[in-house]
Amino acid sequence: MKEDKIKEVYNKEEDISKIIELLKPFSFNNLKKTSHFYHSLDEKATDISILKENFKDFERIRLINKREHRNGEISYDLYYEMDLGYLVYCIKLDKVPVLLNGFHVKRDLKKFREHLLRKFKK
Repeated sequence: MKEDKIKEVYNKEEDISKIIELLKPFSFNNLKKTSHFYHSLDEKATDISILKENFKDFERIRLINKREHRNGEISYDLYYEMDLGYLVYCIKLDKVPVLLNGFHVKRDLKKFREHLLRKFKK
């Protein structure tokens, strides 16, 4: 079975800005949400209000992964640096973006980012 694969890692402001521009017209409530998103909230004990409150805080985004899913679809993992950990929003860009997943991680984003950049260094 084919696995999801990270195709690209964006950590430069100009690359991140291009993706943010596509999301700016939308609020959290405008995003389509999948059943997997709601299942993941329960599974990871994520309070949806933290995702709603921080979605438009695009200046907190420090990293974006472009991911190819098993079914061939492309989505983007947006990593928002928070005071206590980080938030991840997994979004498929479409006419109306689709929120596939969203959760809060209580670990240091800088360490994760450094690890990922070393792994995907070109």
